[in-house]
Order: sequence, then C-alpha cells, then structure tokens
Amino acid sequence: MAKNVKINGVTYESVPQVSIPLAGGTGTAEFYDTTSANAVAADIRNGKTAFLGSGVVTGTMTDNGAITGSINVVKGTYTVPSGYHNGSGTVSIASSEQLKIITGNIKAGVTILGVAGKSSVVDTADATAAASTIVSGKTAYVNGSKVTGSLTSVAVSQDSLTKVLTIE
Repeated sequence: MAKNVKINGVTYESVPQVSIPLAGGTGTAEFYDTTSANAVAADIRNGKTAFLGSGVVTGTMTDNGAITGSINVVKGTYTVPSGYHNGSGTVSIASSEQLKIITGNIKAGVTILGVAGKSSVVDTADATAAASTIVSGKTAYVNGSKVTGSLTSVAVSQDSLTKVLTIE
C-alpha cells in the first residue's frame, strides 16, 4: 500500500518507495511502506529480522535444516515438524521393510511398489485336498500347510464292476 509523501512542501501521492541519496554520493537509502505487511515472528526464520508495519521483528520459526524420516508399517505416516526445511531432507520406507519387498514374498498377480509377485507364490485358501487324496509320498500345499499324501489304492467303478487299483 503506497502512502502520500510531502517533500519540501510538495505532496506526492501513492508513493510505495523513497530513495534518498547518501552524503558523499556513495549510494542511496531505500525506504518502503510496510504498513500492509502481515507477517509475524513465527513466519520468519529464527534469528532473521524483517521490517514490518510495526517495526523490526525478529523471527522465531524453528530452522529444522534437512529433515529425514522413515515409515515402517503399512499405514505408517511421517509428520513433518513445523518450521523451516532446507529442502534436502527425505522420507522413505524403512530399509528393514524394503528388504522384505521381494518377489518371493508376494503372491502371483500382485505387484507391490513395483515388485511383481512370484508365479509359484499362490493363495491356497480354497484348496480342498487331504492327505488321503494325495498319492503316498507326494506333497502338496493345502490352506498354506504342506501335506504329505497317504493314498495307496483307488477303487474305480464302472457299470456295477468295481476294481481296486494299487498305486506304486
């Protein structure tokens, strides 16, 4: 917001800035209208000063420099502290958790953070086999558990004839 300025009896309207030559011709002093400035100490970095409508204000904003943090749970968040940040900080997934995001830990058809699941990692929750229906000595995974078969013979019926097959 500019002000009216009176110099040597002459009024100048809407002047936002005044430059006054310094004695000895070594530059100028610059004066600005700061009445519309609305910053407060908390908006200015700690130890820095600014001239506002009320005069000089020394900042109280915390200088956090580079902030770093990590997230180590699925729904984890990182709250950035209030204050100034120099822009070189980072927030990332904790390295201990990054090591777990490998293809062998992800089921087929799923991609997590750019890592695709392994084709041999499958959901077995709907499996219905039991040891008695798996050939003896063979293994399978049923509902996430490894099952060793115990089947040694099968009865086959056709047109009222029944045969028993022995599995070797």
